[in-house]
Amino acid sequence: MRNWEIAPAAGPEVQQSILALLAQVGQSTFSDAVLGQLNQLFPVGSWNVYRTWADRPPVLLFSRSFQRPDVTQRCFQAYRNGIYLNDRSFDSVRSCRQRGRLVLQHLRADEFKNPEHREIIYTRNRVCERLSVTRNEHDGSVTSLNLYGHEDHTSYTDRHIGRFEALAPALFIGIERHITLCSEPAPGNSPIPCAVAPGAAPPARFFLENLNSGLPARELDVCERLLQGMTYDGIAADMQLSRPTVVTYRNRAFARLGINFKNQLFAMHADYQRQRNVAG
Repeated sequence: MRNWEIAPAAGPEVQQSILALLAQVGQSTFSDAVLGQLNQLFPVGSWNVYRTWADRPPVLLFSRSFQRPDVTQRCFQAYRNGIYLNDRSFDSVRSCRQRGRLVLQHLRADEFKNPEHREIIYTRNRVCERLSVTRNEHDGSVTSLNLYGHEDHTSYTDRHIGRFEALAPALFIGIERHITLCSEPAPGNSPIPCAVAPGAAPPARFFLENLNSGLPARELDVCERLLQGMTYDGIAADMQLSRPTVVTYRNRAFARLGINFKNQLFAMHADYQRQRNVAG
């Protein structure tokens, strides 16, 4: 496994791809258009973006295949069902004390030590290698944008990887913005049709993290579900906790946010959305 911090120096062909990427953000054609653009620089059969934690299941934010049957969500479900527990590929990213740094990874399928991981995710789907740009988040999670090379592609060369390194910061930001736009339509408008995966992290979590970056993960989870309209019993079932534990997390989160009631949280979230709509 190769693992290094990004030091981009974009050539003309990469600069052109960055401009094409920015033009597609928020469009229904985003995924196919950007994958097509990427394939002019290096081979990409599929991609995804997900967040993973050391102590709980990962969350898929985005996934898509290019000019082939799309099995990305099926693969991620298998990963979430237990394979992630033995995935050590993000350990070096988690150990980095500097948050918010982008780190590149290049892994071949045979470098995954867990045979179940290799078989279900890579061998069955004829995937040979993964290029990733990752970021260590302030809540202890890792956000990873992953590009997959398949058996019908040439292997990634140093030239391919250099192009990816130059493009990765803009690609990472563009994907984040696209996911946010697809998840958060303006009032009265329909969501943008795009390849945001079912179960993607909704904008409520971004609001909560911006509101107080010190909220622990469990308190974030509870408040996020409250904003989605879930009841305390529903949250307890979804998070596999007791109802009193859910209430405890809520009370701790509310104390950190300086509020006492759920309607105050909803009011703050509504105000946040209005400000974003005005800014947009």
